[in-house]
Amino acid sequence: MTGPVQERRIHWTKDNAHLLAGYRDEPRVDFGAMIRAVRRQMLLVAAFAMTGIAIAVMMILGSVPKYTAVETVLLDEERAELLNEVSPLPNAVRSDTAVQSEMEIIRSGALAYQVVDLLQLDKDADFLSPPVGLTEKVSKAISSVTRPLARLLTPEPPARANENASVAGEAGPDDNAIPDFDLELTDRDRAVRILRDRLSVSRSGRSLVIEIAFADFDPTRAAQIARGYGSAYESFQLLTTNEVAAKAEEWLRERLEELEQKSIDAASALQEFRTENDLVQVRGDLLTEQQQSELASELMTAAAAAAEAEAYLESMESLSARAVDGDEIIAVPLVEGLAAGISEELRRDFLNARQRRQEIVSQFGADHPQVQQLNGSIQVLENALKIELQQATEAARVAYNIARGREQSLRSDLAAITGTTDWNVALRGRLQQLEAISETYAQVYRDYLARLEVTMQQQDFPIASVKIISPAEIPQAPSSPQKKAMLFAGLFLGGLLGALIGATRELMPKPVRTVSTLREEVGVNCAGLLPGPKSRNDAGAERAQTLTMERLAGACETILQKSTGALIAIAPLSSGLKAEADLPRDLAERLSHDGSRKVLVIYQDALAQALPASKSAAVEIASLQQVLETVLGSDQTLPQGADLTMLVSELRSKFSFVLFALRPLSQATAADILAEECDATLLRIQWGKALPSFISDALMDHPRFREALITTVLEEANLAQARRYIGPGSYEELQINA
Repeated sequence: MTGPVQERRIHWTKDNAHLLAGYRDEPRVDFGAMIRAVRRQMLLVAAFAMTGIAIAVMMILGSVPKYTAVETVLLDEERAELLNEVSPLPNAVRSDTAVQSEMEIIRSGALAYQVVDLLQLDKDADFLSPPVGLTEKVSKAISSVTRPLARLLTPEPPARANENASVAGEAGPDDNAIPDFDLELTDRDRAVRILRDRLSVSRSGRSLVIEIAFADFDPTRAAQIARGYGSAYESFQLLTTNEVAAKAEEWLRERLEELEQKSIDAASALQEFRTENDLVQVRGDLLTEQQQSELASELMTAAAAAAEAEAYLESMESLSARAVDGDEIIAVPLVEGLAAGISEELRRDFLNARQRRQEIVSQFGADHPQVQQLNGSIQVLENALKIELQQATEAARVAYNIARGREQSLRSDLAAITGTTDWNVALRGRLQQLEAISETYAQVYRDYLARLEVTMQQQDFPIASVKIISPAEIPQAPSSPQKKAMLFAGLFLGGLLGALIGATRELMPKPVRTVSTLREEVGVNCAGLLPGPKSRNDAGAERAQTLTMERLAGACETILQKSTGALIAIAPLSSGLKAEADLPRDLAERLSHDGSRKVLVIYQDALAQALPASKSAAVEIASLQQVLETVLGSDQTLPQGADLTMLVSELRSKFSFVLFALRPLSQATAADILAEECDATLLRIQWGKALPSFISDALMDHPRFREALITTVLEEANLAQARRYIGPGSYEELQINA
């Protein structure tokens, strides 16, 4: 090699400028090229599509048919409302979240265990050992290979602390020991796992209808299990309602026992207090005279009002203290004499503003202008609430003073009439307190007793909030495998894979297959295509062979017109041509013009003894070693830097054409030496094997051969495939390649 590979350049010479004048590097969409690419890859796409169909057919034939039965359940709102009328116990609102919760209940393991127990599926050998299809077998085979690898790559779980302590003999006391659960997998557990794997639960649109579908290899069993799920779900609803009612009843009974005892104790304390102090009731009064009774009644009312006013005042003062400490005050309690609507309106405005601020902060962030505006509004409302609280506190203080003054006035009047002492007043107050306690406990006891009666009625109420509207029927046709869908999927996926591979092949650099590729991407002329063995039966093979050889001969004859005795070097691009020695011999026979010209074919390698004699007597075939021995008297190979002037002169004087058949350019060491003495060079390229970049680099590596290059030829071409790369109706298709 004469030097490193240089930058690739396309040389525009007088010989190829007219051929390349029609090509432009304008960006455009070449639909013709896209159609030709589709034609080239059509067989590949069809092969992959047929492979996909074949795989789908194998999966269909190897699959075990499954039958799906569907049970339709309605979440009945009317029954839920009826249940609420019977009992005030809360029931779930049928919102989207509630419907999703009901669907998860159907999918749960608890309901699956009920179905297994109801149908005794854990004792059904056919259910526990279902038939296995081809797909499952292949999946198990793959899992048997990948599972050991996954185990090797999965780290071992860390040792538990209690296990280490047990080994060391340091186990804790029995009361802190972890209970030992039985985790062994039983037939019942396996049946539940199979049930949950084959169960599908879906909601019909946005309605309250839930579809429970179960797939099984036996259509009758599929329908039975689907109906079993509907029955178990309905029973689950009733059981859940009864459990809630039973727990409520148990709690109410405990509370009633406690309240009953407190009510009895309060009544006993009241009676003992009356007996000890000789307090006798007359028409509900304890005083002997009517006036005393009325005054005492008014005094009790006033005392109650004063106590209530005092409680309000303490509440207001407590709220005021919290407001001073910075606590948030949302509402102000109602005080007699103060407008009720103002506080309620302020509270509603405050809550609405704060909720609006939270929504805007969650959506747009705390820096949003509306957040700042709402913060100001909230501050104003907080200040208004504080002012309202201050006014309410003052009003409560005034009300308390009035009530307290009235109480003191009544006490004074009553003391003046009866001459009662402070001790009698305290006695009557204590009596009133005991009566209030006794009445309170009695009222609470009656309320809880009524609630217990309602709960007991609901516990036995035989209405669930669900209703089966379409019982599952025995399916008549299998739901899987879905033959049409699988065939279409196989066809589509196979075709898609083939299309992707074909597109990848088209996007990858393609070897030279056409004359236009050599002209556009390499910048060299090409005489045409010589058909290979695969094109022997092609109708255009003979004409393509004839036209290409005529162009080669015409290119060589142009050299003869410029000098006496044309020397032409012919070299293949790389090794691999099956008939490497045929082209120089055939070209020599065509150049001899039926014997009118003498042509010498010189093979650089010793191939002359292996070649048959030429059909033309004017064509001589010899090896380079034979020529050197005859002309130069040397039996050595061509030395580096040898003077070939004598050899060239001798050959020009004896022959019209001298064709040097050189070694491939990728292997040649003296190609440039012979090319320098030759008038022209000719490059032989194997069709569909060499990339344009490889050809350009090879020519750059042999500058002398490149400078003398007159044309190239594509050999061993497959004409049928070549036509897929040539635009229909182009000059290359009609004239160059016949």
